Amino acid sequence: MPAPLPLIVFFLLGTVLGIIRTYRKITAARRGIPAQVALYTWRQRRLSAWKYEQDSSVSILVHTLAVMSLGGAAVTAAFKPATSTSLLLAGDPTGVILIWLVEGGSIALTGYLLGSTLAFPLASLGRAPVMYGVSEDGMIYGSRLLPWRWFSHFTYDTDKRLLRLYSSFAPNLPSYVAELPEAVPVDQLVIAIEGHLPQGANPQKFAWYQTKYGLLPLMVLICLPWIFFGWVATNLPRELALFPIALFTTLLIWLGGYLLTYFGFGTSRVGAKKTRKRAG
Repeated sequence: MPAPLPLIVFFLLGTVLGIIRTYRKITAARRGIPAQVALYTWRQRRLSAWKYEQDSSVSILVHTLAVMSLGGAAVTAAFKPATSTSLLLAGDPTGVILIWLVEGGSIALTGYLLGSTLAFPLASLGRAPVMYGVSEDGMIYGSRLLPWRWFSHFTYDTDKRLLRLYSSFAPNLPSYVAELPEAVPVDQLVIAIEGHLPQGANPQKFAWYQTKYGLLPLMVLICLPWIFFGWVATNLPRELALFPIALFTTLLIWLGGYLLTYFGFGTSRVGAKKTRKRAG
């Protein structure tokens, strides 16, 4: 029967592994060179999401805190004493292996998922420049191509040289924000984007849940039930509590990620296509 200390070690190791692997994937995608022919490309530091994409940032924070809460539930469950059933199984080698796999694997998975979630705000602190660009097929971000169909329209702030593209699902939610450097020919770039997207505010009216104002309430509605179920599970015996907590964490991350990407781009999978570079 695993003692609490080894389980906490598994949790911490999973968290560190999740942070490292996900952080590397994020930074590699940002540093990547587009593989598709690009009309215009430039490198710049990422703008502050809290300043230019506040609605998405607050929703991501809520999602991250919810995953952290389930991580706390897993740690709480790990300190529960052994039950009579698990003590009986402790005399059977097969039972011992099974208990270690269920308890150790579940809490390690919860830690890994928590680390993967924490990697995103950590990556946002990075100051390395990111490749931005425009191609015939869509906008470029790092090594990823974001197709035109993922956006509804765009705006350009002449004074701040700020380019904003808005979600195809929630047209008042900016999902691509970039500051154009002086070296970029703004007039030609705007004309290139206008060939695919209209410029200016979208005049259509949409239901509240299809605007930026629906993102945060829906994220809260997604997070609260899984937090509740996770902490209820801590009342179960330890060998029965850790597995459902890991399952609830998996579902929470999947549902929260789906909501964020669908609101941001009108699709559940961002960056499915990579690009090929030509100097522009």
